[in-house]
Amino acid sequence: TRSMSRWNWSRKWRVAALSLAVLALTVAGCGDEPLPAPAPSKTELICKGKWEIASLPIEPALDLGGGVKLKDYTQMMQDCEKDNFYAFKADNTYTLDEGLLKCNPADAQTKPGVWSLSADGKTFTLDGEKATLILIDDNNLQFRRDSFLQNSSLTMNFRKRP
Repeated sequence: TRSMSRWNWSRKWRVAALSLAVLALTVAGCGDEPLPAPAPSKTELICKGKWEIASLPIEPALDLGGGVKLKDYTQMMQDCEKDNFYAFKADNTYTLDEGLLKCNPADAQTKPGVWSLSADGKTFTLDGEKATLILIDDNNLQFRRDSFLQNSSLTMNFRKRP
């Protein structure tokens, strides 16, 4: 009987030790899984890549007279302006690049500027002009300026340049 209880006692210890080993391997295995990367901040998204104008809708449309209404400011832009793009930097500066088509060949290819994003991430300022940030993701940047002209708002829709 004594040897039988010793065997049961040994067996219990072996089962407990084996259980602890399995548990240790399970816990250690979990540590090997990479933690998900934190979502990029709005500033990081803005500074990632180059941005070109997609559209500049005006609401309500501007009355140009004679029944003509301007619904998107890009209709007034020349092709040499439509291919311009912005590169925002983390030091709150940006570069405006004239793109392939320059309106004036004598103009510099790039022009510097300053930008900022408010601490609450709601106000985007470009060269002193404040706008409300509407959307920022990997491919889109959108902000709105109220009281643009004739009490209209101008929404600036940028897309990531390929």
